[in-house]
Amino acid sequence: MNFLKNKIVWAFLTLAAILFCYSESDGRGDFYIFISAADDLTEDVDIFKKTYVDGYHYFYSVLFALVLKPFAALPFQGLKLSWLLLNVFLFASLFRLLIQSPLVNKLAERKRFIFLGCVLLFSVRFLKDNIHHSQITILILWCCVYGIYYITENKLVKGAFILALGINIKLLPIVLLPYLFYRGYFKACLLTLFFYTSLLFLPSVFIGHSYNVSLLKSWLQLINPTNQNHVLDVEERTFHGLSTLLSTLLVKDVPDVYALSNKRNIADVSLHTLSLVLLIVRMCLVSFTLYFTGIKFFKKAATAWHQSVELSYVLMIIPLIFPHQQPYAFLFVIPAVCCILYYLFTHHISKNKKKLVQALLVVVFLTFHLKLILGEFNNYYDHYKILTYGTLLLIPILTWVWKNSIWEDEIIF
Repeated sequence: MNFLKNKIVWAFLTLAAILFCYSESDGRGDFYIFISAADDLTEDVDIFKKTYVDGYHYFYSVLFALVLKPFAALPFQGLKLSWLLLNVFLFASLFRLLIQSPLVNKLAERKRFIFLGCVLLFSVRFLKDNIHHSQITILILWCCVYGIYYITENKLVKGAFILALGINIKLLPIVLLPYLFYRGYFKACLLTLFFYTSLLFLPSVFIGHSYNVSLLKSWLQLINPTNQNHVLDVEERTFHGLSTLLSTLLVKDVPDVYALSNKRNIADVSLHTLSLVLLIVRMCLVSFTLYFTGIKFFKKAATAWHQSVELSYVLMIIPLIFPHQQPYAFLFVIPAVCCILYYLFTHHISKNKKKLVQALLVVVFLTFHLKLILGEFNNYYDHYKILTYGTLLLIPILTWVWKNSIWEDEIIF
């Protein structure tokens, strides 16, 4: 693709990325919490019990704080700029992997250009949010994608280490372990568990074993899914996901100080009932993975296309099933969007069906990007959790794609 090989284009995009990151490097953002926790990593401070800025907790690993600690004394803005540039680089690395994938390379040049442009359009809001909040989602998604990529390429040690690192920093990629086991990647599973355990206790070498173990205990208490704030997940208006959506739908007076006066609940149940419903819905979403993988224990996916679709579903449900998810975490839905768009670009579909799917994708796009397009009503978008609804809408679309392609031996061009 000549456009993607044009050095002037890449120079312009690089300059634009640097300028954008520089403009976002002013101010604290979540990176300030990371650095503050790293700076506090001494034996008399529990970084998981202490709060930062306006009462926010540090939710990430001891190892991540330890890695950042040597940099804590450096000027913050320059440090934050470096972090933002790293995130842009990791996103570009993911996009480059998509460009080079055999499936995408089968597309005609014009279709490939439009396909990649559509993927970028769907990613804009989440990329912007991650940079604006100086978050860690891009790094975690990179660990997920490259970890699985190297494992499926039979580079087990490299892939398992990257995946274990992602799980260590933030627990979200742990959902990939059952998938690997189900698909028969037993060595990769064992290696990932070995590396994960090793990374948990590696800080003991530098900060002492007793201090590290006490921090791990505090971390487990902080992320305990039975904690009330993980069930009534409404501490912030911008939270999204199943726990937040079900809390606002099934409890009349949730402790949401930012809630608008507009009614949104359809029932009023006890906290115990809400917890039970949330567990059932989560289990349903997780169990639905079998629709994509089929009941074929310990067998590899039949084709690269099959593996792409089933993995995209696993990644998509991550921000739905975990609590305390902000909009930037929904970058995890982009692989599913890629699969849906790819199907539309490569299969012969009746005009009516194609128009329906395209219309649904427009709705999904709007739930993702109305904040940027029509920001005047942002409070309403967050109040009614439209981002969560948009993500849930992707599930039946991806199901339709899978149903219509699962029996085909190859992609039709």
